[in-house]
Amino acid sequence: MASGMINWFGDGNYYVGNLDLKPETAHTLSVTADWHDSARKNWEIKVTPYYTYVQDYIGVNVIGTSTYGDNTFNQLQFANHNAELYGLDVSGLVGLWNSNSFGTGQFKGTMGYVRGETLDTGDSLYHLMPLNARLALEQKVSGWTNTIEWQLVDRKSRVDPLRYEPVTGGYGLVNLRTGYAWKSVRVDLGVTNLFNKFYSLPLGGVNFDDYLASGWMGKIAPLAGQGRSVDASITVKF
Repeated sequence: MASGMINWFGDGNYYVGNLDLKPETAHTLSVTADWHDSARKNWEIKVTPYYTYVQDYIGVNVIGTSTYGDNTFNQLQFANHNAELYGLDVSGLVGLWNSNSFGTGQFKGTMGYVRGETLDTGDSLYHLMPLNARLALEQKVSGWTNTIEWQLVDRKSRVDPLRYEPVTGGYGLVNLRTGYAWKSVRVDLGVTNLFNKFYSLPLGGVNFDDYLASGWMGKIAPLAGQGRSVDASITVKF
């Protein structure tokens, strides 16, 4: 059986298939409330709560355990369970200025929150993003679009115990972007993680390469996020 196991999700655990799996069936109830000015330029807020019941959700069952150094990994087989997810998506904007000298300015934001659990065990579902938000101040003037963005992510403490999903800390990043459009050409330049902050990805799995380099004896850690990065692009329409 060991030869048929694979590390499906990059989390260090071993996975084996199941020929008796049933397809998932999801039933979702959601509603969206949208408030805005008549031109959708000065202000807008949109709120969408939702609930999803998943029949035969494809989760896992533990069929074995392996321990290497300070770390324990499970041998898992895919299996059907019933599960539920519920959450809230919020987005909005507000106009800040509109002038000949400084163009137009808007403050934009999005926020997402989701929770999910396997109904027969009460365990958290795997790979769910914690509470997160993006806030941006955007200026448009004379063909330029300039943006400063704050990316905020809460601590991830609700994790899947069957897969030893790591807990990750909350963090905040600052990103800068600027772009200029002229006729059919657009040039964009951006800096992600301006202050080169170290953080762990909530959905990134584990850093298995560093663990292997330690001779399978070190403490396995979540995969780190991207450091300061400069990106540039040119787009031509024809």
